[in-house]
Formats: sequence, structure tokens, C-alpha cells
Amino acid sequence: MQDADSPRTHNEFGGSVGGPIVRDRLFFFGSYSPRSERQTSPYNFDDGSYDIKRDIWRQQAFGKLTYAMRRGSASWSTLWTPSTAKGTLASYTGATPNSYTGPKSSLQFEGQRGYDVNQLNTSGTVDLSLTNSSFLSFRGGYFHDRYSDTGIPETTTYTYQTPSTPFDAVLPASLRGGTGTANLRRAQITDFDTTKRASFNTDYNHVFTGAGVHTLKGGYGFQRTTNDIDTFYPGGYVFIFWDRSFTFAGQNLGRGTYGYYEVNDRRITSRAGSNIHSLYVQDQWSVNNRLTLDVGLRTENEVVPTFRPDILKNAIEFGFADKLAPRLGAAYDVWGDGRMKVFGSWGLYYDWTKYELPRGSFGAETWCIYYRGLDTLDLGSLNLDNRPGRDLWVNQGGCRDRRVPSFQDEIDPDLEPMRQASTSLGAEYQLANNSVVTVHYIHNDLLETIEDVGFLNAQGDEGYLISNPGKRQAATQFSTGATPPGQPIPRPKRVYDALEVGWSRRFSDNWFLSANYTLSRLYGNYSGLASSDEITTPTTGVGSTTAQQQSVTIARPGGNVNRAWDLDELLYDAHGNRDVLGRLATDRPHVAKVYGAYAFPFGTQIGAFFYGASGTPITTYVNTINQTEVMVNGRGDMGRTPVLTLTNLLLAHEIDLNGARRVRFELNVNNLFNQKT
Repeated sequence: MQDADSPRTHNEFGGSVGGPIVRDRLFFFGSYSPRSERQTSPYNFDDGSYDIKRDIWRQQAFGKLTYAMRRGSASWSTLWTPSTAKGTLASYTGATPNSYTGPKSSLQFEGQRGYDVNQLNTSGTVDLSLTNSSFLSFRGGYFHDRYSDTGIPETTTYTYQTPSTPFDAVLPASLRGGTGTANLRRAQITDFDTTKRASFNTDYNHVFTGAGVHTLKGGYGFQRTTNDIDTFYPGGYVFIFWDRSFTFAGQNLGRGTYGYYEVNDRRITSRAGSNIHSLYVQDQWSVNNRLTLDVGLRTENEVVPTFRPDILKNAIEFGFADKLAPRLGAAYDVWGDGRMKVFGSWGLYYDWTKYELPRGSFGAETWCIYYRGLDTLDLGSLNLDNRPGRDLWVNQGGCRDRRVPSFQDEIDPDLEPMRQASTSLGAEYQLANNSVVTVHYIHNDLLETIEDVGFLNAQGDEGYLISNPGKRQAATQFSTGATPPGQPIPRPKRVYDALEVGWSRRFSDNWFLSANYTLSRLYGNYSGLASSDEITTPTTGVGSTTAQQQSVTIARPGGNVNRAWDLDELLYDAHGNRDVLGRLATDRPHVAKVYGAYAFPFGTQIGAFFYGASGTPITTYVNTINQTEVMVNGRGDMGRTPVLTLTNLLLAHEIDLNGARRVRFELNVNNLFNQKT
């Protein structure tokens, strides 16, 4: 059964103005375009129904100045894009259309909950022609992004991890419910999360001859990024385990009259910043009128900060020698007439270390869990300041520290940066004056990643070694008791192979058309920085938080701190096979795309876009006593989701008024045939 439609309206208006300030020298351009968005979604709760409205106000203001000189030019531009929202739409969690598991009160504040985002992006360039064969460029920029939550009540939330069924006879109706029942939807309050990025680049270009024509480029880049954040859950958040005993590391540590509960104190509060320096040199060498070679080398000096400089100023430092990235490429005109070209390239590519790693592992994020016996039915009173019941944690009076602050000893001193090798081969053939056939093969191979490999200290607290999995200190995994001790940790594997065949006809005789088909395989044991192996479906009522966004995602954003190597049980399936390899969760072996349009002589244009792709693999997960999801039957054992198809339609009509003035009407229809899986 399908959910009822949620009406959504967008209203946008705006304008622009531009022209010379000083004739032939100084020019300006400015534009402003605000947009209002409104969506209303109906909800059916356990005790009734009502609608929630969401209003968003987005603004875009852009300004640019350009100055023309005799031997160069200079420009400066600024883009301001603030957004505010009121009202938050929760995902449906029930089995029937538009249903949400829980009472109406669980979403009573969502109509007020919103956010405030203020973004400013400004940049400037100066281009100077030194000689007829050389020029110099300077570029600088500044980006500011501040996010804040609004309208979130400071009420501690509780969520059932097991059904209340065993005690329904003694519970008031308001407390009865199944797994996922909550008093309110859990929300982390971000007082502010501010990112600032300043950058500067300079490039030198020089053309000279010598065994052909060379275009030599070289440059230097600098970037400084800072992050300042304060987020928290008001009073923590509570998980209720009805009729359950608390078990840890195979030990039954007891329960209360009604089971047990945990109070999570999870917050991110601190500030950090770091610099990245980069150098590159590249030579585009036209050997003759048929062969062109591209040879280049790029390198970086990257510093990864901590949010606790009192413990350790910088967590990781990669020098220029650590990130040498050569690039090789070639293109050949087979017959010398431009009708057929073959090309190929190979290169090493290094990734910047995402701030999710230092935020989560180097001092910004703290996460303590308190376990208590559940002896009270006053669930709304449970919070960080009120934790009645017997202390069930292994260290009485303490908490389970999920982010141990002694991180200076948990970073591999010989850590290698993330890197990937990419190979590309292809050919283009011009069938006629207006159409081209393309064949393109890509092979991407992840050579190294950075992840946290888990261990337990003597007190039972979790610790994580920031390392290259399968190397050095992370060569073997600790045993929780169910797996052999000293087991080798599998090396990360993520390999993508794709063959694309395409045909494109440029616009002529009033129409154009483009079509391509891709056959691919995404294989390995590592889903990448955005962990598609860690999926939280909307029916659970929770999701993964995303930095500087109010909405949550079903996949964990990750950023070098995924669950792939946290526990030994994650390395196995239920049949004793170590290293669970297979098609990764975002693998779509077959993808076809077609896009085209026809322009009628009377000013009307019709266009369409079609996308069709294989479904993605579905895997059976089992949640262990360590609250970890294990692929018990390997990857993709349940087949695939249905084929995904999408058709969009564009209708447009232009009316000539006079001179250069025209009026254009457009109709865009997304998912024209209401296709769904």
C-alpha cells in the first residue's frame, strides 16, 4: 500500500542587474532570488492523526565585480545563501499508509522544530599575462557556514528497545508499546556548528617548443579549515529494555523489576583547525598533430588536528613525501582527421582526512553510557541527573566510555594516507558530423584507507586504534571469546570496474539525443567513507546524524570511523568464513540512461530523461549481544531490490516580445509515470 501524497509547493522569484561602471574597464553584476517551500504531510498515530507542516525560506544573493587590464584581468564575487526552516517531517515507521508508531505526543513538537543556516562564499582572482607564452594566476577564497537548530524542546527522550508486552497488565495505556515506542522523537540539539575555510592558490603557465609543443603548469595551494561546534542531547537520551537483563562480554550483570535502561550522554563540544599545503607540476606535451601526452605530479602536506590540544596538538601529519601522486595520460588521433580518438590515463589519488575522524576520535565527541536496573515506571523522569536503580556497569559508579580520551596512544605512528589507483581507457568515433560513439572502461582500486580498529581495555571500555586495517599494530584483532585469538585482520578491498558504451547526437535539425549503457561491478569488503553497510531504516525511528544538517540519513556518514573493523565478530559470517567479500551495497551492475529533446518551429520544446538500473544487493543482518549487526550469510544473500526506473519530462515554450526580450514558460514533471520500487 502506498502513502498518501504530501502536497509540496515552491514559489520562487528574483532578478538580476549588470553593466559597466567604468567603460571597457570595470563591470558589475548582481542578482537576488529567494524561494519559499512548503510541504504538508499527514500522520496516522496509535491514538489519532494530524498533519505536520514544514516551511523553508531560502535566499540567494550574488554579486560580482570584474576589472579588465591591458595584460590581464581581476574579479571578485560573493554568494550569500541563508536558509531558515520551521517544521520537521519524520519518516513513516508503521506498516500501514502514513502511519507512525507511537502516540500523537511523540511528534507534538515537530511542527516547531527547525534550523537556521547562514552560508557565505567569497572569492577573487587575478590573471596576469607575463609574455605571449606565459601567464600567472592568483586565486583566493573564504567560505563560512554556520548551522543552528531551532525549536527543539529540551526534554529527555526515551525509546523502547524491546516491547512492553510482559508488563502491559500493570502499565497505563500511555506506556504500552512495541519496539521503537518513544515519548518524543530523539533529536540532538546543535547550538552551533561553524565551518570556516580560507584558501589561496597561485599557478604559472608557460608554453614552449621542444620535440613538440609543451604547456607546462605548476602551482602552490594553501587551505586552512576550522570547525567550532556545540551539540548535545538534553538530559541525554534513554533506552528502555523491558524484561531484559544487561549482558556485557558474555556476562549477565543483572536487571531491575521491569528490566534495565541506559542513559546516553553524547555530545560534541570544541574547536579545531588545520592547514593543507599543496604543490603540483604538469606538462601537456603535444608530440605531434596526433599524439598528446599528459604527465604530472601532485603532492600535499596535510595536518589533522585534535579538539583537545591540551592532550595532543596534532593527531596526524602527512608530509609531502607521504602523498606523492603521479598522473599519466595519453590521447591519440588514429587517422589524423579527428574522427577517431583513443585515450588512456592512470593516476594515484589521495583523499583529505575528513573532520568526522577528529570530531569522533580526537577529543570533540564524548559518549558515556550509564546502565541501571529499571524499578520505576516514571520513565519521563529518567535522565542524566536522575538515574535510579542498581548500577549494572562493570565499574560501579562509572560509565561505559565509548570515546576514551587518551587518544594520543591510539594512533598508529606510521599511519599511511588514504589512496586509490585509477585507470581509464577509451575510444571515441565520430559516425557523422553530428554524432559520436564512445567506449570507456574504468578500473578503480582502493589501495589504503584509515579506519578505527576496536579493542577493549582492562576496564571494559572501548578503545579504537586509528590505523591502516591489516597492517602493523592493526594486523590482528582481539577476541571477544567467540573467535580464535590473534586472527588476521582482512585488508580493505573496494574495487570498481565499469564498461560504458554511449552514443550522442548533438543538436541539429531541431533535436538531440544521448544514450549510454554501463556494465559494472563494485566488489570488496569495505563500503567506503559513507558506510552503506550500516543502514538504519526509517521504520526504526532513528538514523545517522549528518554534520550541519537537521535531517538524518539511513546510511552512516562515516568518515574513517565506520564499524567495519570494530569487533572480531564483524570479520566473520555465521559459517566461519573470515573476510566477508562480495558485491557492495551500492552495486548496480546494469545502468541505462537516455536523454533527448525536440524543438518545434513555433517555440515549444519537449524533452525527456529516462534512467533504469539494477537493484542493489540485500543482505541478512543479525544483531549480536554487542549490539553489532553481522552479515550472517555473506553479502547479498537475499538477492536484490527491484529494478529502479525513472522518467522525467520537460515542456517549455518561448514567446518573443521584441528585440532580445523573451518570456519562457516551463513545466517539469519528475517521475512522470509514478514509478516506484
